[in-house]
Amino acid sequence: MAIPNAEEAARILAARRLPHGIVAHSEGVARVATVAARRLEAAGIPIDVGLVEAAALLHDIDKLETRDGRGLHGVVGAGILESMGFAELAPPVASHPLSALLDDQRFPRGWPSVVVSVADKHVAQEFLTVDDRLDDMARRYPQYRAEIAAARRPARALEQELADVIGVSVADLVEKLRVAWQAPLGERTGR
Repeated sequence: MAIPNAEEAARILAARRLPHGIVAHSEGVARVATVAARRLEAAGIPIDVGLVEAAALLHDIDKLETRDGRGLHGVVGAGILESMGFAELAPPVASHPLSALLDDQRFPRGWPSVVVSVADKHVAQEFLTVDDRLDDMARRYPQYRAEIAAARRPARALEQELADVIGVSVADLVEKLRVAWQAPLGERTGR
């Protein structure tokens, strides 16, 4: 099983030459997802925190291609990572987009996929609640308003499942993830 460490994943992300906003978003998702994974680990759930961190950091590596209409976001990224020898990262990357919540084939399954998806639903250029993030998406992409509305229930359900397994309320989980988002890379203890 090949998983890039945090430094290698950061180099891969930098090599993609993505706009600063996507990189900042990806780093924020990685901070939030890593803390969530560590909380799962502390609750006795077996999870590869390094896999979650790398997948979260690289979840949007296909943005340039998919924004230009060259494939389905997440699926293209998963293919890029598989071609680099990182097949273990493909499921969380393929299943993180909001559209995957409405697609039985791509729905997040397994804790790494759930954690990356939940983290992505909280992080824009700032940390938001799931509802605020989806409201923001609906304002920015009114042509997808119906799909965004349909994805709200499964997005909340994944967040609730994560909170339940960790043993905290959703409000407490959101506050812990907000603190993680605010921490600089390398200072994500989650404890």
